[in-house]
Formats: sequence, C-alpha cells, structure tokens
Amino acid sequence: MTSEKKSSTTTTIPMPNPKPRLSAMTVNYNQEVSSVNSFTFVKLLMTWRGSIWKSVRWELTMWILAFAVVQCFYRYLMTENQQRFFEYAAIHLNVRLVHIPLTFMLGFFVTIVVDRWRSVFTNIGFIENVALSVGTLVAGTDHAAKVLRRTIIRYLVLSQVLVLRDISMRVRRRFPSMESLVTEGFLYRDELEKMYKCETMYNKYWLPTHWANQLVHKAMFETKNVDSVQSMNSVLMNIKDFRQSMEMLTKYDWVPIPIAYPQVVFLAVRVYFIICLISRQYLLSAPPTEAQSIVPIMTILQFVFFVGWMKVAEALLNPLGEDDDDFECNWLIDRNMSTGIEIVDTCHDSCPPLKLEEPDDEKGTMYWCHPTKNGSQAPPTAVAISQHKNPFAKVLNMVHPTTPESSPPSYRLDVPKQ
Repeated sequence: MTSEKKSSTTTTIPMPNPKPRLSAMTVNYNQEVSSVNSFTFVKLLMTWRGSIWKSVRWELTMWILAFAVVQCFYRYLMTENQQRFFEYAAIHLNVRLVHIPLTFMLGFFVTIVVDRWRSVFTNIGFIENVALSVGTLVAGTDHAAKVLRRTIIRYLVLSQVLVLRDISMRVRRRFPSMESLVTEGFLYRDELEKMYKCETMYNKYWLPTHWANQLVHKAMFETKNVDSVQSMNSVLMNIKDFRQSMEMLTKYDWVPIPIAYPQVVFLAVRVYFIICLISRQYLLSAPPTEAQSIVPIMTILQFVFFVGWMKVAEALLNPLGEDDDDFECNWLIDRNMSTGIEIVDTCHDSCPPLKLEEPDDEKGTMYWCHPTKNGSQAPPTAVAISQHKNPFAKVLNMVHPTTPESSPPSYRLDVPKQ
C-alpha cells in the first residue's frame, strides 16, 4: 500500500499551492467616480480608508488642543505687560510666515515622491509576459516538459520573493527565514542547499533567475523543447525584463531620496503650524472693525490641506510598507504563482477551434461581409448594415475579386524568361 502511494506521488508535479488572498492594493474608488454627478464629491469625502481625515485626525486634534491651551494662557493667566508682548510677537510672526515657502517645498517634494511611486509600481513585476512566452515557445505535453515550464515560473517567482522579503515588511513577516520558503513550497531542500553553497557576501537574488536561464538553454540544446534560437532568445529576453524590474526595486530601496530633503519639508510644515499657535490667536487689542474669531477656521482648513498633502508624501515614500495605499505584495506573489502555472500548464497548447460564422439575415453578421460557401462575397443585409456601422468597412470588404477586369494591379516582379 505504501509503495503504491509513493509511486503515485512521483507522477504528480509538486508545486506550491498558494492560498488566495484578498487584494488590499491601494484604496479603489473607481466605481464611485464611474459616472459624474452632484454626489460624486460627497462619496469621495465620505471614504475613510486612506482618506485625508484618517491621515490628519491625530495631528489636527493635538493642534486644536494646543491652540486652546495657548489661548487660555494668553487670555486668563498673563498680565497686561505679558499680553502686550504676546500680541507684539503674534503680529510679528504672522507677518513673517510668508517667508516659509511651504507651497513650493511641498509641491516639489510630492512631485519627486509620486514619480518614484509610479516607477516602483511599474517595476513591481507581473508574470504574464514571461509565462505567455514560456507556455507558447517551450513545447511538449509530456511530464518532463510540464515540470520544465512550471519550474521556470517557480524560479522567477522565487527571485521576486527574495527581493520583496528584503524590502517589504509584510512579505518579511510571511517569510521570516529561508526555511519558510521551503515550507511554503517556493523552494526545495536541495535547492536551498545549493543556494547556501554559493559563496558570496552579497545577496543572491540573481540565482533563481540564473537557474531559469539554464533550464531554457537545456530546453533548446538538450531536450529540444524549444525549436529555434529565436524562440530561446525571446524567452530569455522576457526573463531578463522580469529580472530588471526586480533590480529596479532593489535600487529604489538601496538609494532612497536624500534624508535631508524629507527632513526639511516635514520640519517646515510642523514649524509653520507651531508658529500658528501664537500668530493666529484672537488678540484682545485688535480693533473692533477687524473680524476675528476665537476658533481659527481658516487656519484649521490650512492645516488639513497642508498636513494632508505632507501625509500623502510620507505614505508614498515607501509604497511597499503597511499603509492603506501601499501595495499588497503577498497578494502579488500568490497571483503571479497561480497565474503563471495556469498559463504554462493548464492552458498550454490549448486553443479553441477556428469557426466562421454563417450569415444570418435575421441577426446580421459578426463582420461586415462574409464569403459564402462557394467563395463569392455575400452582400450585407439590411439588418447587418443597421447593427454594424463599422468604420473599417472598407478594410473588411477587401476580398479578392473573381472577375479579371476589376482585379488590382500586381506588384510581383516577373522574372523574364531566358
């Protein structure tokens, strides 16, 4: 009984079977803005996850409380001379606040951060291009060919896991050690030992990609699963593009924005609103014609806008973190593994049969015109004309005429007879 079980397990293809994970990749509000109406703005404002209200709620609460404390201290605990000095300082600071170029500093900084965020997302690595080339150009329906294609995909996803576990805390918690990769099925014990034998003091992100390239080379010159050098080069170029995407992620993690720049911006925003605790106070000696309020409404709005703007930059500095708008890398790893295996295994050499729709006078035709069974062109019906106003009708109507009078000129070079 045990021997039968062992023999049955050897015929299967052992591969990791990732559990489906819920996608938490940024806050999706596309459905709310699919149609613009009077309440679209309200729907966006009522969103809590990843919103500006969630970002600034604690800072705004602390600032309002601090503003109230300074106001009570100024109005009830200071002497007249102290109040006069406080008013002089408040007027002086309020006039000099324009010397802090807050809008320029934040705008330029957010532009740089968003560009890096867009580049990280572009190079985060999707497996479809590699899987489609492997599934199409690496032929074979036997067991060895299936293992070959699946192993190439697994090695590429493994290289992605090795990169992401060093730059994403979520992936690091899922794979805290190399042994966890063996447990999850992304790496086998003999492959782990081979990685340990590779003596280098630097990272080994390149090693699974090297294994994948070696498998493609063997498929070309040994097992003959790849029929031409052009096909091999096409697969290798797709693997190279995937590896370059992982390399870009490591570069962005290796060299971030110089620390002095975010320090200056974040310090400037906070110092600006600390000064506002004094400069935006309601002054007792203010002329009665000057409209002032105990509650600084405009300063609160300014705080929400500027601090919310700063919080966006803070969240986008590391899009592979754990904020609401950060990328869910664990979901991406499972998706790449599942999609890649589906392409190179289940969908390999699978294509629906070609069909030609027969003309139907009642429903019309799929295209503008169809050739009939005897080869002549069937004229479009009235229903087809009314239902299919195709702007490319002239292109679709280009058929070879049967009469020699209307035949187009030939552009073939006729070799003169000797």
